[in-house]
Amino acid sequence: MVDFLNLNQHTRSFMLEAINEASESGNIYYSTRLNELGKKQWLPLLKQAALEYNEHWLAFKLDELRLFKGLESAQTPSGGYTIKHIPSNAAETLSEGQFNRFYILGLCKVATTKNIQQLIVYRAKESLHPRPESDLLIDKAIAITEIESQLKDIQSSFKSKLVQPNSGISMRLP
Repeated sequence: MVDFLNLNQHTRSFMLEAINEASESGNIYYSTRLNELGKKQWLPLLKQAALEYNEHWLAFKLDELRLFKGLESAQTPSGGYTIKHIPSNAAETLSEGQFNRFYILGLCKVATTKNIQQLIVYRAKESLHPRPESDLLIDKAIAITEIESQLKDIQSSFKSKLVQPNSGISMRLP
């Protein structure tokens, strides 16, 4: 599980606000691995996790309710296509990444109310093989405006080093 240092009811309310804003602007990520029922239940489950639970609960619910497809197509190295099973950690990867994204966006809102201009990167989940690019970010202070520009939009969030799948990093108040 991820250790979200500043996760409390105050932060959770701002997480929900960030989720609602993303929903209204079309910036909720719906994984192509979600089945039709999964696409319908993703947003309500994400909101419930933000308000009451955590990324672990969210992943559990995705698996328990069988909200992922069983198979997906993938491109082969030769340029062809094949069918393969969805990875067994797909629910965990999706849940951690999106919960962390909205935790950070919620924390940006908390910081703004406290007139704090930056958040600090920290290792929130231990990794046996941490990525060098993630380790370089640890203890770095990043401006709220830069964080928001990276995470509010779906496409820019995919490019952000702050919420890379399985990186184990998150943000905290200074």
